[in-house]
Amino acid sequence: MERRTGLIAVLRGHLDLVLNAGSLMATTAITSLFGFAYWWLAARTAPEAAVGQASAAVSAMTLIGTIGMFGMGTMLISDLSSLRGRKWELISTCLLIAGSAATVGGLIYVGLAHWALPGLGSALGGTPATVLLVFGIALNAMTLVLDEALVGLLQGPLQLMRNAWFSVIKLVLLGVLALLPITLTGGQLLLTWVAGMVLSVAVLSRTLRKRRMIDSVRPRVHLLRGRGRSTFDHNLLNLATYLPRAALPLVVIATLSAEANAAFYTAFMVTSFLAMVPGNVALTLFAVASGDKAALRSKVRVGLAICLAVGLPASLFVALLSGPIMSVFGASYAEAAGTALMILALTYLPFVFHHFFLAISRVQGTVRGAGYFSVLAGAAELVAAWWGGTHGTLTDLVTWVAVVMAVEMVLVAPTVLRVVFAKDAPEGDNIVSTTSLTLRERAWLPLEYIRTVGPLTGVTAERLRAALIGLHAADPTHRAVSRLDRKGARWLHMDATGFAAYVREAVTDLGAGPVDFDAMSRRLQAEERGHHPVRFLVGGGYVAMKVSHAYGDAGPVNVLLREVVRAAAEERPAVIGPSVRHRWALPVAWWKQFGTKPGRWKQGLSFARPPVHEEGPVRPWAADLTVVTARSATVLGDMRTWRDQHAPGVTTSAITFAAFAGALQELGLQPDLRGGVFLADARRYLGKGIGIDSNFVMGPYLSAESLTDPRSIHSTLKAELATGRILTMMVLREGKMLLSGIQGLPDPYPAVAPVAPHPALTFSNQGRHDMLGDLPWAVGPEGRVNQSVPTASGPDGITLTTSEMNGVLHLEATFHASTYDPAVLARALEMVCTCPATVIMAAR
Repeated sequence: MERRTGLIAVLRGHLDLVLNAGSLMATTAITSLFGFAYWWLAARTAPEAAVGQASAAVSAMTLIGTIGMFGMGTMLISDLSSLRGRKWELISTCLLIAGSAATVGGLIYVGLAHWALPGLGSALGGTPATVLLVFGIALNAMTLVLDEALVGLLQGPLQLMRNAWFSVIKLVLLGVLALLPITLTGGQLLLTWVAGMVLSVAVLSRTLRKRRMIDSVRPRVHLLRGRGRSTFDHNLLNLATYLPRAALPLVVIATLSAEANAAFYTAFMVTSFLAMVPGNVALTLFAVASGDKAALRSKVRVGLAICLAVGLPASLFVALLSGPIMSVFGASYAEAAGTALMILALTYLPFVFHHFFLAISRVQGTVRGAGYFSVLAGAAELVAAWWGGTHGTLTDLVTWVAVVMAVEMVLVAPTVLRVVFAKDAPEGDNIVSTTSLTLRERAWLPLEYIRTVGPLTGVTAERLRAALIGLHAADPTHRAVSRLDRKGARWLHMDATGFAAYVREAVTDLGAGPVDFDAMSRRLQAEERGHHPVRFLVGGGYVAMKVSHAYGDAGPVNVLLREVVRAAAEERPAVIGPSVRHRWALPVAWWKQFGTKPGRWKQGLSFARPPVHEEGPVRPWAADLTVVTARSATVLGDMRTWRDQHAPGVTTSAITFAAFAGALQELGLQPDLRGGVFLADARRYLGKGIGIDSNFVMGPYLSAESLTDPRSIHSTLKAELATGRILTMMVLREGKMLLSGIQGLPDPYPAVAPVAPHPALTFSNQGRHDMLGDLPWAVGPEGRVNQSVPTASGPDGITLTTSEMNGVLHLEATFHASTYDPAVLARALEMVCTCPATVIMAAR
């Protein structure tokens, strides 16, 4: 099945570009709207001199802060996507450098104002206002770098949130000051801006920590090694682009008059609002394509289409109605700059090509050449403006600038168009079709899990490969025999020749000799995530299978495992029938559970959140994911006997979870008993006949009264599942993914961990695996290995996975050996398998 290429499908495939660019545009709109409201209120509540002093200070903050960024923001956009770990350490280092550079710039400005430019000196105010201005300049540079860092992390909505809070806070503070019986000063107005920046950063910091997006923020200057040239090049390009535009009003007032500049500045601001579209799209294009250069062509195409579809009609509208638009500001404005606005509106297309040329140059690593070009182009625009102003009217000045911009467009357009019309990169000689991942599959793309079974008879690597080749021959589009494109979020379907080579990589032969089945699971845990949706290790009578969670959870994975193993043993092709992809199953289930029942809305939207971890001493840490396992053929009977006497009605899984928490507590690990994550299958909420062959599981955080009491766990889980809240969590997760884009790989592990960790528990009950009872087992149920092992865990996390097969309880504990002693965890599993009742009763 070919992937759809309609408009909606195309935009869905570029949500990272569309939504992050949209957040930047929304930021501009919000700050402009609230900025207008701020200065309107200031003009009516503060003396004119105070407003003038404050506006001069804000202009200085903007100019010097922008220069003081020193290229750090664009360097971060370029490098963050490829940096594994320590991202916030690099960000904090850049913030420190930008703040220091802006502080120096602020002090120079103050010195010039006092000793060389008396007019500016009088606008500084007293010493407190001057100190506040220097602090504000430094803080403004740091927040500008921080905003661009968030764009580099593809977290545009977060920078929108920070700027929205800044806009609202400073306006509210001004309103509070206006109600006080005082005469406002320029310093007090400036204070509202600085306070708004500080508080908005505080709100952002709290959000980042709440989402656990920050680990260490310690500045490390050594992270800048090797980035000096790149930073210089980005800074040159930034200044070459920014300063000529900022200087144009000065040329107008120098060559014409203040009255002409007033009209020009108004027209210039109208067209600057139009230029916001290509500017923000190009900035986001740079951020997105820096982490995926192979996607540059498609991203440029979509970005260019957005700019032309949105901005070009708007620019033509402004050009046609330039006179009426300028007359809104006064008849004199329309007379002086009506034609100038029309000409400036027609420079929208050169703006588009120039911004895209800059973004492509940044992605392709030709920043310095683009910087030199921009220096010459900016100088040419200023010279043209000077010539037009000294030899004619404002219309002549703007015409000369437009001519130069048209020449620039002719020069840069070939670079842009070469990317736009470049031929598609080949998918590969053996790729015959593709299928896009569903939104649910994309949500689970970063995660994988492992199933290890044995000992078996008649199953070899070669036979298993032959079974998969048979499955591919019957259905080349089956996900188990397709290639997983993590960046493009697609299943790539191969021809027979391509798959025959591919399956040799997918199945590794460990030989016929004895093998350590736990070591097989750990080996797959340690492998980096790749393009194999299904990966096998086969040897010594055991099969270890690592499966992308995008393929499915326990249900569809067990179906796959059973059929492939049986087919290999019987030396026949594997046969798994095609399944219907129910893309709307989740929203339909949610609507059925909540949409038609308003009385459930509050309950469905109020779910517990994990408690915020208290900050404590940390130590250097490196990931060392491992697993320990245990099984028992008798403990389930013991559990049911104890349950009938002490806790009628509770499930054996609740008893297992409680015994494990109690064992950890008894062994001195001091687990966090405030709550835990309980994975639950949401298929229970689907209508009849609706099957989900991918992942349909969610893990809510639940606070049971006691994690060592099976009755408390059972009642908490039962009450939670009765609400259907996990459907809301799944909807919100997929909605968040729509906003933040596709994440093909998990976030890197942090570099530090708590000195005294308290295990954060995750419980996963896989249910009954009796469907695997007809595998070609070499031993009876009590000797069979049946492991279910996740491949990710936090530094202080422990995941307990349980399953039951033919009356035998199988347990797996996944954790980091760099945090906890495997021998202690093995002892905890042994206690669950031998004396769960004793552990539970002792914990009461």
